[in-house]
Amino acid sequence: MAGLLIDSITPGGQAEKSGLRVHDVLYKYNGALLNTTEDLLDAIRRGKVENKITVIRGRELLEITVASGPLGITNRPYPAPDIHIDGVGEVLARFRDLDVEKTGAEKQAQQDKRLRRVAGITLTTAPYLEGFKVTDTLEIITAEYVGGVNMFRDILSVVADLKGGRSGTLQNELRTAREICLASLKDEADRIGANA
Repeated sequence: MAGLLIDSITPGGQAEKSGLRVHDVLYKYNGALLNTTEDLLDAIRRGKVENKITVIRGRELLEITVASGPLGITNRPYPAPDIHIDGVGEVLARFRDLDVEKTGAEKQAQQDKRLRRVAGITLTTAPYLEGFKVTDTLEIITAEYVGGVNMFRDILSVVADLKGGRSGTLQNELRTAREICLASLKDEADRIGANA
């Protein structure tokens, strides 16, 4: 599994200046996967003036910019036998699958697996799901939809308003917007590793 756990940070060093923290897991350096300390050292040697490090902090995936040169950290491969950080394993598992070259059949199987996960996500406006126990609250997710309501639809809805009728065209547009937003919420929930 890719990832280097930061054990310690030198005060005033590049890592501290960039906002890295102890127990962050370094995942990529300028797009190169980090499995070992040697991978990190090679990436630093090939680095630029400004470099992008992909970091996993709990359940978050962050992009942190660092200047060239040594980071001023000690690290070791993650997972480590003596430490567990909630969420990191799930994030690593999701993104590791994206970084491996796959055949068409493997990509389709991965997509099918994702669609099954998304279909299994429960949506509710209630604070709790009956029969389930909330074990972790992750983060706020949102969905937006901008649909095209054209001039003719606007005119027909005004006519419907004047006559006191219902505008089926606008109702259909609102129904479509709601369905798209709910599907987007499920996708966002899956992205952060939620199941509801």
